[in-house]
Amino acid sequence: MRFLAKGDYLSETTDIHGISKASGCLIVHRVVNALCERLNNIKFPTGRHELMNIKAGFFKIAKFPNVVGIIDGTQIPIQGTSTDDEHLYVCRKGFHAINVQAVVDYDLRFVYISFIYIL
Repeated sequence: MRFLAKGDYLSETTDIHGISKASGCLIVHRVVNALCERLNNIKFPTGRHELMNIKAGFFKIAKFPNVVGIIDGTQIPIQGTSTDDEHLYVCRKGFHAINVQAVVDYDLRFVYISFIYIL
């Protein structure tokens, strides 16, 4: 929670709690997934009726059939680590980052979010 609340770097948070970065990464993913499930506001639609409504919404906007989501990704800059694996956090654009991918529906509501720490 400290990592999410304060925007600390993963390496600093794991050092404070005396765990490895790999464990910290797994914990952050589990916490975020648990929050999403508990909040129940970010979930990919699965019901037939819900999917048909989303398809109709996209068709109304762009006349493009059978679309159930718009996907995009970005790299969010982070402060570089001072470890032996610092190079693993450097993205193809040459800065330290985490990868984030999201899907939205026709009403610009998030239905899926994934972020990846490269370890």
